[in-house]
Order: sequence, then C-alpha cells, then structure tokens
Amino acid sequence: MKREEKSGLISALQSSLKEANGVFVIENHGLTVSEFETLRNELRPLVSVFKVVKNRLMKLALQDTDFAGVADMLKRPTAVAVATDALAVTKVLAKFAETHPNLTIVGGKMDADVLDTDGVLQLSKLPSLLEIRGTIARILVEPGSRLARVSAEYGKKEQ
Repeated sequence: MKREEKSGLISALQSSLKEANGVFVIENHGLTVSEFETLRNELRPLVSVFKVVKNRLMKLALQDTDFAGVADMLKRPTAVAVATDALAVTKVLAKFAETHPNLTIVGGKMDADVLDTDGVLQLSKLPSLLEIRGTIARILVEPGSRLARVSAEYGKKEQ
C-alpha cells in the first residue's frame, strides 16, 4: 500500500470508530475464504466495518478513540468488526465460533469495558433489546388477558 492509501484507510477506520458502540477482534487463521465470506455476510447488517486489517494500521486508527484498549489484542493476523449493534455481533461471533473451531475470538470493547474471550461469550448469551422488550410487553399484557379469559368463562357459566 502507498502512504496515501494507508492514511485514507486509517481515517476511514477512525470515522467508523466514532459511530461504533463496540469493536471486536478475531483471529482468522485457518478459515477458508468461503467461511470468511459467510461470516462477513452474517455480520454485514450489524457492523460498519468488518475486515482484515494490518495490526499496525488498526493500532494507529484506535489511537485517541474510546476503543484504544483494543490495540493490545492485535498481535496475530486478525480481523476487526466495528459494530453498530454490539450485542448482536457477539451472538453472531459466538454462534459462528461454535461451528468453526478455526475462528478464535480474541476479545473486544463494548461501552466502557474491555472484554476478553469469555466476556464476549457471556455477552452473547444475554437477550437482545428486542427480546427484552417482548418480555416486558408480555408481562404487562398478561394480567389483563387472564382477567378477560376468566370473565369470559364466567359469562359462559350456566345458571
């Protein structure tokens, strides 16, 4: 890469990092191109950037951002996912890692916490925001629907 291309890539990464709510690092050694493309397609709606980046360039992009703690995880050939929906990204990565043992989740950062592999896997087990909203809605509607059912059965009762 020429110097102008490198600086353009760094500035593009920095701009996507400003809008992100999570950054995750995976080691992609041993994955075939088709497996990597499958992962990329699953992550596409959830990330602004998912690519294999030179560690040195990514470290430069991470400087002076909220995700500077991720730079210590960039040691081997890695791919970086800059997430717009961090919780959903953890779910996709954990599911993909179960079926593809060559994928190694190194860690990441979400909100204020730097996460290791176990932290990412624990986050993947949490319900999504949509699931939580559905549960709350069900809890709120349940008493009213029970009362309606009881009232309907009482009205059907013969006298």
